[in-house]
Amino acid sequence: MADLQRKNELELVEIRGELKLLSEKIEVIKTNDLVHLKKSIDLITKLLWGVGFLILGQLAVGMRLAIWE
Repeated sequence: MADLQRKNELELVEIRGELKLLSEKIEVIKTNDLVHLKKSIDLITKLLWGVGFLILGQLAVGMRLAIWE
């Protein structure tokens, strides 16, 4: 019986260690990886806005040339 209890205690310690490791990994993802992903997404959004304004400008030039020439 004592052997079974010792085995259960060791398994609980192992599970607690794994939970602590998972908790640390989740914290790293939240604090580090998500920040980098947000920066990348912000950059992509700015580039898309820039391309959109360039396209809008080209359309305006095309309409001006079509109407006044």
